[in-house]
Amino acid sequence: MCGFPTKVALILVSCLLMWFGYRGIQDGRVKEDGNQLIEREESPINYWVTEVIYIGGGIAGILVALFL
Repeated sequence: MCGFPTKVALILVSCLLMWFGYRGIQDGRVKEDGNQLIEREESPINYWVTEVIYIGGGIAGILVALFL
């Protein structure tokens, strides 16, 4: 299974992903591939898909680290 350093690294990366999602909700914009900014009002579907990826990926990473 995963060793302790791997679990710590996975939890840190997952927290970073959730931080990006949280900041995106606060600011109303998120970064996508190539540092392209997506504004909430300009492209709401892309914005929310990216938010779900950030927050969902963070939660999934933490759960994997805790249960593996």
